[in-house]
Amino acid sequence: MKTYFPRTILAALTAVCLAVCATCVSAAPKNDTVLAQVGKYKLTVKDFNDQIKSLPPQLQMALMRNPSLKEQLLDRWVQITLLAQEARAKGLDKKADVQKRIEDITNAVLAQEYMRRDTGANAKVTDAEAKKYYEAHKADFKEPESVKARHILIKVPSGADQKTWEAARKKAEDIRSRLEKGADFSELAKKYSDDPGSKNKGGELGFFPKGRMVPEFEKAAFSLKPGEISNPVKTTFGYHIIQVQEKRPASQKKLAAVEAQIRQELMRKKEKQYNDELMKRLRAKYKVVINKEALTKEIENSHHGSMGMPGHP
Repeated sequence: MKTYFPRTILAALTAVCLAVCATCVSAAPKNDTVLAQVGKYKLTVKDFNDQIKSLPPQLQMALMRNPSLKEQLLDRWVQITLLAQEARAKGLDKKADVQKRIEDITNAVLAQEYMRRDTGANAKVTDAEAKKYYEAHKADFKEPESVKARHILIKVPSGADQKTWEAARKKAEDIRSRLEKGADFSELAKKYSDDPGSKNKGGELGFFPKGRMVPEFEKAAFSLKPGEISNPVKTTFGYHIIQVQEKRPASQKKLAAVEAQIRQELMRKKEKQYNDELMKRLRAKYKVVINKEALTKEIENSHHGSMGMPGHP
């Protein structure tokens, strides 16, 4: 069964194909295999893979999960190249409006490539910077105290009367009594718990820190020792029987565990700072004139135009 790209992904791939078309010339390197040829235009394996590497991460992942989708990307290149050749044959590339759009696309590709190369070369994070950030922000990299627990919930419907609550409490006490006599917690949870998220897992909740559960549940869980079983704990959901299996004290994450995260944050800040400074230098180097009066009128015209659209108040 053939798999197809969603339209949004195909649109992004079309942009890539346009870039490929702009870079593929008739002569290919001697040691590079030609993947496809349309007229004088050749697409080499290297060109193809280079453009895939330039895709957004989610699109690269889609191609990794389903490599056969590369066939669609190649077919898209063929279609675009065929249409582009026919457009040239018809003289469309000589039209002023088309030339303006080509110039806009060229500017966008050049700007993107310049930013990639220039920022990549100038915004780098050193080991010393990563370590310094870690030491200054150690509080941000702490693992909070947590407990691993399981529970059995005897649910009480919202708005239930006192009689219903009392019946639920008695049922919970009966289950706890059976646990005290050696009954298997997991089996009783599967049989009696009303929590659909943990019932089939024997009541397992895994590890959780403070602030994750409702206050009454949290207080009881963090006060128990590993292996201990609580008395029925009343919450807005009903009555819980909680058993703590393991406790983890608060700990400091090692630099190695968070270094990638730190580098990403520092790189983001450095790139922004460098790009802001770059824009400032370029604005001083090249004359920039913004006609604010014309822009304001355009915004106002767009606003007035939307007033007549269906559904607009």
